Amino acid sequence: MVLILTSCNASGKKSLNSIGENSIADDKSNILIYYNELHLQLVKKRIKEKDSYFINKYHEVLKEGHAALDYVADPVTNKTQIPPSKDLHDYLSYAPYRWPDNSKPDGLPWIARDGIINPVSLGADTDFSRNTAFFDAIEKLTWSYYFSEDKRFAEKAIELIKVWYLNLETRVNPNINFGQAVPGLADGRKAGVQEWCQQSQVITAMQMFENDGILPIDVKQGMDIWFNDYLHWLITNPMAIEAGLTRQNHANHYNYQVVGLMMYLGKNEEAKQVVEEAKQARIADQIMPDGSQPREMGRTKSVQYATLNLWSLTELTLMGRKLGIDLWGFETEDGRSLKKAYSYLTPFVLGTEKWPQRQITEGGPEKAINKYMVPVFSMASTALDTILIDSKFKTYTNLKPLDALRYPPINLLHRKK
Repeated sequence: MVLILTSCNASGKKSLNSIGENSIADDKSNILIYYNELHLQLVKKRIKEKDSYFINKYHEVLKEGHAALDYVADPVTNKTQIPPSKDLHDYLSYAPYRWPDNSKPDGLPWIARDGIINPVSLGADTDFSRNTAFFDAIEKLTWSYYFSEDKRFAEKAIELIKVWYLNLETRVNPNINFGQAVPGLADGRKAGVQEWCQQSQVITAMQMFENDGILPIDVKQGMDIWFNDYLHWLITNPMAIEAGLTRQNHANHYNYQVVGLMMYLGKNEEAKQVVEEAKQARIADQIMPDGSQPREMGRTKSVQYATLNLWSLTELTLMGRKLGIDLWGFETEDGRSLKKAYSYLTPFVLGTEKWPQRQITEGGPEKAINKYMVPVFSMASTALDTILIDSKFKTYTNLKPLDALRYPPINLLHRKK
């Protein structure tokens, strides 16, 4: 998903090889693990040129960044529910689609209602909502810094990272032993692993700040230890390993975390092995010869899950290309491939065919396709450097402001002034 071309870092300062001495490529387009820096630098250039599309998105992103400056740190130690370990530093969340069983006096064990979120799972007594708010703040602050080069955003992000990961009184332990718990059934489940996918936002922040020489050495050292410990948990804990064997989107989210951490910590050979195995274990297993994704499309929110799963594989493809492995070009003998999966969804994005599966939220399949699937086609076209749908069909119109800058519409990025 990346072009092997040279680009500058955010402030033109020293370059960073945060993915280790055995980095696959030395060009600066490979500095950021999860993004194509060539595209990002072109966006910065367009902003400076006051291109109408990008300058408007930039101002919206900056507005969100300024709001995030007022975000008050809310660490895991603030929860009122005590984890089974009796340690408030352990992350705790409830399975969102589990509800008390009204046929039982005590409601236990909680039962599944697929696609219907129990508001209790979003409460302040557990950690999911504060976890989401933290990653959201880091994301907004980091990207506001990147595009504006205003150090206030970076300083605030570093402050929050210290509270969440490093301060002894407030730090979170590097495990998800109690993620997506089900009262009366399980203290924690493999599904909880996906709730830390946005560790990628913190890794990106670390890379940007270190690359620009503004990351304190003690923060770098402390986070390296935390990330190493968390990676160890991911690849050794039986519940975490099981998350990687689910044969659906959770497995891809597991890979996304493991590969990203390995690359950040300089473990590229191990990362390459995980990506190589994804050809059979993810693409061949999850995508049918016609391009459909039955394990996702069988859900009650089938549009969202089919889109989410395909995008997670696209993100892994970007990381794979940085490691010299091409998931985009992989195809099984019977035709299973990422290309076929995008081809399968294309008629639904264009509106030439009706979505055949259930979609119980967003007002039905058509609205859900416009909200989720259409923007992903735009982002994937940029990430893959492949026009998936004729640019006359403006898939970028529903992009969130930040996504419009991180995954800029190619035809707008390269248009003449």
